[in-house]
Amino acid sequence: MFGERWERIVKERGAQAALYLADGRAITFCELDEEARALRLEGDYVLAQGDVPQILRQLLAGFLHGIPVQLVEKDRARRVPACPPPAGTALIKQAVGGSGMRRCQFFTFEQIAADVDRLHAALDLGARGVGVAAISCAHSFGLTMTVLQTLLHGVPTCHAPQPFAQPLMDAMRPHARVFLPGVPALWKAWLTGNVGFANVSLALSAGAPLTLDLERLALEKHGLKIHNLYGASECGAVSWDDTPGLREDASDLGRLLPGVEAQPDANGCLVVHSSSVGLGYDEPQPQEQYGTGAFTTCDQIEVQEGHLRFRQSTGAGINVAGRKLSPAEIAEKIMRASGLPQVKIHGVKSRDPERCQDIVAELELPQAEIDAAFKIKACSLLAPWEVPRKWIGKL
Repeated sequence: MFGERWERIVKERGAQAALYLADGRAITFCELDEEARALRLEGDYVLAQGDVPQILRQLLAGFLHGIPVQLVEKDRARRVPACPPPAGTALIKQAVGGSGMRRCQFFTFEQIAADVDRLHAALDLGARGVGVAAISCAHSFGLTMTVLQTLLHGVPTCHAPQPFAQPLMDAMRPHARVFLPGVPALWKAWLTGNVGFANVSLALSAGAPLTLDLERLALEKHGLKIHNLYGASECGAVSWDDTPGLREDASDLGRLLPGVEAQPDANGCLVVHSSSVGLGYDEPQPQEQYGTGAFTTCDQIEVQEGHLRFRQSTGAGINVAGRKLSPAEIAEKIMRASGLPQVKIHGVKSRDPERCQDIVAELELPQAEIDAAFKIKACSLLAPWEVPRKWIGKL
């Protein structure tokens, strides 16, 4: 299925730019095809890790050769799936998600394509210009909105090597029209900085709740409507706010996308049915529903005539500025670095709404001993976004 789609794209757009690089150069569809076919593939998986150019080539190579592609953040180690991938697996994501557990998720090409195609049609991405890859393409949102749109629909991607104001403006400047996916924390930085949005044909936010204040700032300062999009890595996009004006309620997640059905279960958690729901986890847990076209989220959401309103998340995952983190992973790293036998990690609502949550560490240690030197040692194995903002010891 993919081969036919890709051959048609190369035939029709071979000499056109598929990827615009940060240094001003461009890689055409023909060049991308040649580079991907020249990659030496060894083993049972293709590892897609690195910046946008590397991920784009590795995805294409795996799809062309029918080898499962595993997406890995460039600052992460690959998680070896705990079980063999199910038959037909084309893509493997390793993500934390709402559950708070880092696991592998398996997808067929048809399931991935269903999500990409659904967004392409609903958001009219074929008429929006160039997709700006300012967020990680190893995250589901960035992946589906940029490089997979290139591989499945021939929509060019431009690479912003850093999500800061100057690299973003440099990436967008040469193009008459661009569409820009981001998370609320980045939108806040872009909107309060010196970024211009005159050529942005579509602005999208996902990964964390979009506040009305931020949405209002974009409209008042730039005349830019940021469209809130809701989804999960396990099932792809679920709903989006397609209105031209400011939402009246911050809990408003917009309307279900075409082809997606959803309703709350007995606990109020949203159950999603669609053709883009994946095959399942490598380590499924009791009582979970994931696979055979259905996925139960950790989010309590009301559904009224296809309109979604967020109430709360019941999962253990910590959402820091749109990045889902595992409490168990953070605790294990702190224990290994500090030598403590036990550490409890959880998230609390942040004072900064765009940050979403702050990390809290609870230790079996007198509060007086949790000084700067201890924190430096305890955090030595953590990524910057994993560092607790609050430390609670024994009185």
